[in-house]
Amino acid sequence: MFFKIIKAIAWVLFRILYRFDVSGMENIPKDGAFLLCANHISVFDPVALAIFMKRQPRFIGKKELFKYKPIAFFFRSLGAFPVDREAADISAFRTSMEILKSGQGMIIFSQGTRMKDFDNAKSGVALFALKTGAPIIPAGIKGRFRVFTKIRIQVGEPILMDEYKGKKVKTELIDEVMSVVQDRVSALLK
Repeated sequence: MFFKIIKAIAWVLFRILYRFDVSGMENIPKDGAFLLCANHISVFDPVALAIFMKRQPRFIGKKELFKYKPIAFFFRSLGAFPVDREAADISAFRTSMEILKSGQGMIIFSQGTRMKDFDNAKSGVALFALKTGAPIIPAGIKGRFRVFTKIRIQVGEPILMDEYKGKKVKTELIDEVMSVVQDRVSALLK
């Protein structure tokens, strides 16, 4: 319920402040697990993606966002959970796996920080997809979150894990999937 209220408020504010050009939202599955993998240009990216989705996504956020209890409560109420970007965070890994195995969707910014292009993406999204079979939905966000500017969001067709099913999850396989993700997200930014 809290998410729906915040989403409605954010939708109105964002529609007043920015001009959105959104396409491809129909590529997000109506049910079942998915990993929406997008480039990360602004702190507003998670909100911009979520307000146009029909489902409530879950988010991974840097642990610094959860430092103060009221702010942590707010983010957790929206479906976010913390990750330590400086270490192998087993708790965040387990939470992500539980979310996907329960059939929920997640938004992941694989770069781990804000960047103009989709460079230096970390391989977590590929690992989660290979382990759970959840499709990866590539997305590109282009523009600058300045008042009355145009923000373009393009969601691409799912990258299905069917051809990888039954294969042992090794570094080479993770790299192969990440190469596809890299190409697909980058293509949406052109």
